[in-house]
Amino acid sequence: MRTKPGLVQASSILVIIMILTNIFNYGFHSMASRILGPADYGALVSMLALLIAIAIPSQAIQMVVTKFVSTEELSGRLDRIAGFVFQAMIRSLILGSVIWLALIISSRFLADFLHLQSPAPIIAVGFAGLVWLALPVVRGTLQGFQQFNHLGLNLLVDGIVRLGIGAFFFFVGFRVTGGVYAGGLAGALACVLTGIPLRRLFVQPVVKISNLEFKQLYRYGVPVVLSLGAFMLLTSLDVIMVKHYFIPEQAGYYSAGSLVGKAFLFLPFAVAQVLFPKVSAGQERAENTYFLLRKSLLLTGGIIVVGVILIWFVAPVIILTLFGKQFMNSTTLLLVQCFGMAFLPLALIYILLQYNIAIQNKRFVVVLLLDMPVFLLSLIFFHASLQQVLLVVGLNHLLTCLACYFLTPRKRNV
Repeated sequence: MRTKPGLVQASSILVIIMILTNIFNYGFHSMASRILGPADYGALVSMLALLIAIAIPSQAIQMVVTKFVSTEELSGRLDRIAGFVFQAMIRSLILGSVIWLALIISSRFLADFLHLQSPAPIIAVGFAGLVWLALPVVRGTLQGFQQFNHLGLNLLVDGIVRLGIGAFFFFVGFRVTGGVYAGGLAGALACVLTGIPLRRLFVQPVVKISNLEFKQLYRYGVPVVLSLGAFMLLTSLDVIMVKHYFIPEQAGYYSAGSLVGKAFLFLPFAVAQVLFPKVSAGQERAENTYFLLRKSLLLTGGIIVVGVILIWFVAPVIILTLFGKQFMNSTTLLLVQCFGMAFLPLALIYILLQYNIAIQNKRFVVVLLLDMPVFLLSLIFFHASLQQVLLVVGLNHLLTCLACYFLTPRKRNV
């Protein structure tokens, strides 16, 4: 059997590929902000935040698939993996179709709530959500096999195609709605392309996974859905509330700052892609895995601190490069400088979340669930200015990170 890459080696590979991927992702946002202007760009980012919220099960699906594949690969049961992937894809498509239908029915209400001129972007979110619920099945399979090179390249292709399709849609005047559809169509192509590295599964006799096994996976998946759902809301709830409470131009400025802040989340996403299957496999072999968490936290925290310091000095260049002169003002400058500090604890929360899910520590989810109403109420009562909203975000994430850290079981590497 081929030797699996180590944590630092595999994380480094994914980080490099994700940097390239995010060059194209930020190219998409740079193009969108210039073509759409602050008001429509704020609407686009709020649609993407809504997409993240309604596609909450996607991360949970990927983690459940990853755990199943990484466990079954230990016994060489490719036939069971092939059967599971097929059944999981069917169930994900059914779930995505139901969510899409629900968004079509409620599109007028949501458009009014978010001050959109048309329900069309909401319907586009439904299509993209369907794709986002199918994509984690195949990406989770790559992750479970620890094929990190193929996983990274799939993400890179997704970013490149999204930029190209987005450019076409914006050119023909398909504004906010086109920006959302670009993400959905790029994801659909990325899903199809995973058939190349996973082609060995196509020649396997498909073994049907029993409903009992799926029920056991669902029981494992419930705390995963709840944990990841709460985390995804932590990353996007403020953008949605700002879109509701503030005028379109201010919402656009906040969206620009938020986009820069979310750049700091790509590092923990890359590290966690490696950490989770390694910890899951280690748990299956009854190995001690806490040292992997320590390495991941130190790697993530150290790099992000350097990035936060760097962005403080180059924030004007970032604003002009990514968004253009129409975004260059004191409000956007302060948001771009400070969003990294607000998102640093959120990045560490994601590492802690992945580790606790891998070792099946269900107490962890309680902290995130309790934080949701606190975070929402804080945003409702304290939104006198964009700066105050960001302060609420930073304090909430810091306190939640500390609570999550102290609830994580302490295990020593032996």
